[in-house]
Amino acid sequence: MSQEKELTFEEAFARLEQIVRQLEGGEVNLEESLRLFEEGVRLSRYCAQQLDAAEGKIVRLVEKPDGTVDEEPFDVLPGAASS
Repeated sequence: MSQEKELTFEEAFARLEQIVRQLEGGEVNLEESLRLFEEGVRLSRYCAQQLDAAEGKIVRLVEKPDGTVDEEPFDVLPGAASS
């Protein structure tokens, strides 16, 4: 099991933010920059997968004309980014 799979979404995202700050700071050598970049790419993919999974679980409750409530998939808003 990879390290990212053991992290919560929030932990992975916080680590990704930390990596971005380190890379933007420009105080790491080339070898460390490449290692951080690769870790960041893995974390970014992991976070995107977690968001996609969460999006798939979202439903919208809709009231029918007879007063009953039904569930239907929640559509992404027009113009929203999609992966």
